Amino acid sequence: MEDLENIDDHVKAAAKHVKGMSWGARIAAVMGLSSIIGTLYAGFLMYQKVEEIASLDLGAYQQQMEVMDAKVTEAVDYSRDIKNGLRDDILRIEQQADRTEDLVRSSTREIRDAMDVMQKDTREMIDAADERFETRREQLRTSQDQDIKELEERLEALVQRALDNPLADK
Repeated sequence: MEDLENIDDHVKAAAKHVKGMSWGARIAAVMGLSSIIGTLYAGFLMYQKVEEIASLDLGAYQQQMEVMDAKVTEAVDYSRDIKNGLRDDILRIEQQADRTEDLVRSSTREIRDAMDVMQKDTREMIDAADERFETRREQLRTSQDQDIKELEERLEALVQRALDNPLADK
């Protein structure tokens, strides 16, 4: 309280002191005073910000961070499961492709072998038929030649008989 009563005395002393100052000194004093007031105001605003930050509920932020961390972990696990599933599917498809390729090779080999056997058998059948045909043709030629010879001999015999006895009865 005493300071409040003395303020009036201090203000009067300051006014006397200011009256004795030059204009440049007065402007410098006002600038210095405004700098001090600006610094105090900035300090007050900083104090408010610090109080605001101090009053934040860090537990809620921590809980939100934990929930987000759990979701990220779950997403990573899900992605890993998808990756493993895809890898297994790809391996299964590759195995099926390999088995199919082996089956195609085996079937192709079997078909080629069967075709070779079929060609060989067909060639043998054709050769055997040619031999039988040639044998039969030869038999027919021989038989035909014999028949012609017999016919010639009979005709010669008839012609000779007819020449030997032209008046003979037929």
